[in-house]
Amino acid sequence: MTDSQDAEKPADEQGPKRRARIYAERRIVSLRMVSELHKRMIALCDDLQTPANTYISALIENDLTKRNR
Repeated sequence: MTDSQDAEKPADEQGPKRRARIYAERRIVSLRMVSELHKRMIALCDDLQTPANTYISALIENDLTKRNR
């Protein structure tokens, strides 16, 4: 059930509040990478104290900007 559907119901009938509401405008992309690349990326993200999702999103955003897209 989506959060908007829950909002239409009385409080006692609503499902558990989900963190997903924070990400309502985001879409999921599945990314597969070889183990060694993943390990290196996670080590870098740990050093940068940046979540892997934020790191990858920034790479994509920067590349699209560079390509004027």
